[in-house]
Amino acid sequence: MRFAQVELKNWKNFTNLNVGLATRVFIVGPNAIGKSNLLDAFRFLRDLVMEGGGLAKAVSLRDGMGKVRSLYARQDTDVMLKVVVKDASGAGWRYELAFSHESVRNPRPVVVQELVDRLEADGREERKLTRPDEHDRGDRERLTQTALQQVTANQDFRELADFLRSVSYLHLVPQLLREEQTPRAGGLGPDPYGRDLLDRIRNTTPRQQKARLRRIEKVLRIVAPQLEGLRLELDAHGHPHLEGKFKHWRPQGAYQNETQLSDGTLRLIGFLWALQEPAGPLLLEEPELSLHTAIVKRLAPFIHRAQQAGKGRQVILSTHSEHLLMDVGIAPEEVLLVQPATEGSEVIEGAGPSGIVKLMQSGLTASEAILPITETRQMALFDRLDV
Repeated sequence: MRFAQVELKNWKNFTNLNVGLATRVFIVGPNAIGKSNLLDAFRFLRDLVMEGGGLAKAVSLRDGMGKVRSLYARQDTDVMLKVVVKDASGAGWRYELAFSHESVRNPRPVVVQELVDRLEADGREERKLTRPDEHDRGDRERLTQTALQQVTANQDFRELADFLRSVSYLHLVPQLLREEQTPRAGGLGPDPYGRDLLDRIRNTTPRQQKARLRRIEKVLRIVAPQLEGLRLELDAHGHPHLEGKFKHWRPQGAYQNETQLSDGTLRLIGFLWALQEPAGPLLLEEPELSLHTAIVKRLAPFIHRAQQAGKGRQVILSTHSEHLLMDVGIAPEEVLLVQPATEGSEVIEGAGPSGIVKLMQSGLTASEAILPITETRQMALFDRLDV
């Protein structure tokens, strides 16, 4: 299953957004325009159904309603997220959640509306949940929780809850991994900055671990020819370490662990491991960081091949890289262009203006046709600034 559509209202940068989503999505746009906030909408839905999560926790992790609600929200200030989730046959679910704060004095979030529809492949729809209902009206305290997060309430649409729980996000920070820093207290799910990557590798079965590391090793041998092997070892204290065997003047070579591996190597390992995890949509933030341009140029087709060969994880990523977007196989419908609007930001679906589509259909890459648009008009003034 994958996200087929997302609609947002008053969510951070976006007062109104409604776009379709492909199996592989590239989010592009200027700095500080809301690309990360768009990715965070999917993380928010995941946080609703994670163990220890829920509506209050998801909002709290984002520093409260004041940071979640768009600064441009005026008369209609409810925050709304709606997604359509479908499988390969076209069957799936539609989920809509609108929420606000309880009162000026009590800022805790409460459900304003919650809807769940079952979508059949033949186009039929069935409403599975409508809130508020008579029970909510009799006990307003119920509205502090979504039905989606409650095992006793989501039985008819638990498949949807399980799907949202499978969403993962990765923006690996190599230094945090090297220093063995533990994920921050109170977080939900896998650590977004990769601090738990070695534990995730350790917690797979020996067979799965060996097979996945072997696939990663094949890639690393190409980008780092001196590398001959990759393994996970436990130290005397039981802590996992990722070790790479490098060619050496001695026949047996030399092993280096994650503390000695480069930023690019660690980020590439994290990326390759995440692609192989049997989970739902994978959210990636600037996967090109620390990587050589020769590798970055090949990331887009590599993701496509991984989707075809494996379990077909949907990949939604943000990027500034012209090299990542140089692949001629990127279709206009795979690109979401985030641009400044009169109030907040807007997202243009399918590369936006028909002129861009024609340029890409005539042979120009997404890098050539779209990235120049993302350069702000004031950028030329940068050359005139004094240091």
